[in-house]
Amino acid sequence: MTALRQDLMARPTRHRITVDDLWKVQRPGAPSLSPDGSLVVTSLTTYQMEDNRAQSSLWLLSTLGGRARRLTQCGEKDGQPRFSPSGQQVAFVARRGSGSAADESPQLYLIDTDGGEARRAAVVPTGIEAFRWCPDGRHVIAVSWVWPDARGQAQQASRLKAFKARKETGYATSEAQYRYWDHHIPHGRVAHLLRVDTVTGKSRDLLEGTPYELTRADPDASTFDVSPDGRHVVFAFDPAAEKRMDGRFALAEIDLRTGRIRELARDAQWDFSSPRYSPDGQRVAFIASHQGKKHTMPGHLAMVPRAAVRAAGRTSRNWQVLSQAWDHDVHGPLHWHPEGTSVYLFAEAQGRRHLWQFDLGTKSASIAVAGGCVHHADVGWDAIVCLSDSAAYPPRVTVHRAGQPAARIESFNQALLDRWQLGRTEEMWVTGAQGDRVQVWLTFPPGFDAKRQYPLLHNIHGGPHTAAGDNWHFRWNTQVFAAQGYVVASVNYHGSSSFGYDFLDSITHRWGELELQDVEAAT
Repeated sequence: MTALRQDLMARPTRHRITVDDLWKVQRPGAPSLSPDGSLVVTSLTTYQMEDNRAQSSLWLLSTLGGRARRLTQCGEKDGQPRFSPSGQQVAFVARRGSGSAADESPQLYLIDTDGGEARRAAVVPTGIEAFRWCPDGRHVIAVSWVWPDARGQAQQASRLKAFKARKETGYATSEAQYRYWDHHIPHGRVAHLLRVDTVTGKSRDLLEGTPYELTRADPDASTFDVSPDGRHVVFAFDPAAEKRMDGRFALAEIDLRTGRIRELARDAQWDFSSPRYSPDGQRVAFIASHQGKKHTMPGHLAMVPRAAVRAAGRTSRNWQVLSQAWDHDVHGPLHWHPEGTSVYLFAEAQGRRHLWQFDLGTKSASIAVAGGCVHHADVGWDAIVCLSDSAAYPPRVTVHRAGQPAARIESFNQALLDRWQLGRTEEMWVTGAQGDRVQVWLTFPPGFDAKRQYPLLHNIHGGPHTAAGDNWHFRWNTQVFAAQGYVVASVNYHGSSSFGYDFLDSITHRWGELELQDVEAAT
């Protein structure tokens, strides 16, 4: 047998991607970079269609490359890993145990980076949704859905037991916001911040007895931050009595020593989110959107100096918008450069989502990591780790260092990719409504022959103020569509994000008119 024949026989047989293939893709979660920049921890979720269930575990990756190492073995759904400040431990959220020892709600767990068994750091009756480490490496600030009129963990546990023992199954509420996407908001509960001691297991509700609460729309670790000295916590809250999806949030700060809460920034016309302390703790960066002007207004990078709040003693316009002249919609979470001279943020541009570095001195932005679509990032002194994808490949973890090419540091789905025949995706532009240039993504079936004719399938995005992007979508995947023999067109019609505010807002009060013209022009 010749060497060429042996090589051909060793190669995997390629086939067109199917829906079943799509569910075989392992999905990495948001990566966390170790303090010394040498390791990355991420969750990895796999799906078993036969059992109709998902399982996730934690994996350690070296930023220099090499084989990934599985860190957790026993959990069903281990997620949201974060390195401790020392880098010797990883904290994560999971429901573990069995029988009488089983967690009723997600709890905080710790595991040494050297391996071994994970241990439950605390038992919070109402569970933990998300968390951030405090600088002392002992405490975390965590999000939990609590009964606002209950006091202490014993009362919370009693209320939870009574709630589970109730006979009725209906959801009775007078709240304007009782559901978020595919799930109801926990009945009668609000999201508070807890300070959890990972050594003693004790926890304290920082918002107990106050009118403050976090957003009711999936509160996560981007809704608050811990100061570098560990003495304060900043968070976004809705000051209105009636909580709504379109509420205009303000920023407040908790003094962890006294428990006192003061407002940092508030404006009835603006919505604030994603607060982040600067490395020296003197400033808070956040995203501000002028919702009082219009619901389509973009998010901007904004800043409030904490000293200005102390001096003024009130929250009249002590904050400022920094990216007003930059025609991009800023997304969080935000990350500071360790030197405090710039802020990393996410923003779309012409159907792609990049990680940008916004220089505070020049008030200008440059692309730090280009998409495709960059979903998550963590920033260190000399490295940035990202989770990103494109129309050509599913999510992958990469490391980026100045002056060096991007390096992929895992191969979770490479064996699958080696077996697939994928079509190419191209970007084209057409003249659409009002004579404007309109972007169209074209995905061709594998083995496309330009001399043949193919049926055209339009993949029309919803929103309408979103965009069809250079990304790998698990719900409407253009590669799966194209594999059926279609040429797939994804038109970023008027109203789509990532092409400037005027283009996005152009459809207001004439919805459907310009969009249809753009789709027809592409056809």
